[in-house]
Amino acid sequence: MQDQLIQCLTRLVQINSVNPDLSTTGQGEREIAEYIHHHFQLLEIPSEIHTVIDDRCNTTAILAGEDKDRILLLNGHIDTVGVEGMDDPFTLKKVGDRLYGRGTYDMLAGCAIQMGLAKYFFLHPCPITLVFTFVADEENLSIGMEHLVKHFLPALPVKPFLGIFLEPTEEHIGISHKGFAWFEVEIKGLAAHGSRPEQGVNAIFPLSYALKELETINQELATEKPHPFLGHATLHPGLISGGSSQSVIAARAKLNWERRILPGDRQEKLDGELQRVISAVENANGDQKIVGRQIFSRPTNESSDNKLIRKLKQAAGDKDYCGMSYWADSALAAQVGIPSILFGPAGHGAHADDEWVSAESIFKTYEAMKKFILDLGD
Repeated sequence: MQDQLIQCLTRLVQINSVNPDLSTTGQGEREIAEYIHHHFQLLEIPSEIHTVIDDRCNTTAILAGEDKDRILLLNGHIDTVGVEGMDDPFTLKKVGDRLYGRGTYDMLAGCAIQMGLAKYFFLHPCPITLVFTFVADEENLSIGMEHLVKHFLPALPVKPFLGIFLEPTEEHIGISHKGFAWFEVEIKGLAAHGSRPEQGVNAIFPLSYALKELETINQELATEKPHPFLGHATLHPGLISGGSSQSVIAARAKLNWERRILPGDRQEKLDGELQRVISAVENANGDQKIVGRQIFSRPTNESSDNKLIRKLKQAAGDKDYCGMSYWADSALAAQVGIPSILFGPAGHGAHADDEWVSAESIFKTYEAMKKFILDLGD
């Protein structure tokens, strides 16, 4: 089975599924969705392709088990980030135990594991019903998971008792992950000739006050009580723009930042941080105006330890639980009442030029998942 998993991953990597919202090299997920759909067709497992928009597609499949009223949701995202700076990113290269290529680690290996489990349980009795889901756009706005939550999951005969998202976790059980929120402030000044600054209002200078306040807030977050699995909340400025010419007093400037959120962080706290940044600019010297807003957010996810999750933990070698610093689509499943955790193989280089996943770890993750599913029949 290890060779079959690698063969499957090889083909997944060969297909350009770069997210087109993140890179000009992206073509969307239709081709990879169709390949996965064909895999299930060959196994005679009912499968569908769901068009989210244009060539942004999900694939789903349902394998009815002995207990049709117990549904386990399996999930992976089929989009990857860009390939700029990579040499031959769509060719899987094996160097010892490492499998290099775009998406190997994040997270086409998890998708290959799903496909391997489908083949095994097509050939062997499955004690429960398995719902396989492969979604678009997790790397950007998660329109694929939103579509799945809105249109596919409500059509299931019963709500899944658990969701397992096969993101890379180094074979640990990811019992929680952070959320995030995006903010922006726009500073408005008055344009003037660069030789006559007294006739204008520079919108760029006040950015220093906003940045200083963000730095202070970030330092304060580092002193708060850490989450047991996720550590501290953080924030960072991500984008700065403004001005129109070297010789013109800037009439406009904009600052965007990201706040990584812990379970328990309230919206009022985030709103207060935004207001602090706005006030810092308002209190600075000058006649500049400022407007600020939250432009996007995604929730945290945290699952409580229970007998079911402990069963998977034991199947996976009884490693410690862990928290993931990144966000994942599991939070959207949890929002609609499906307890969701992360579990996937080991590797390195998510979003990096040297991305790789461990071949041995892919097989170990597959075996742990298979054992967990079989044990659900006890």
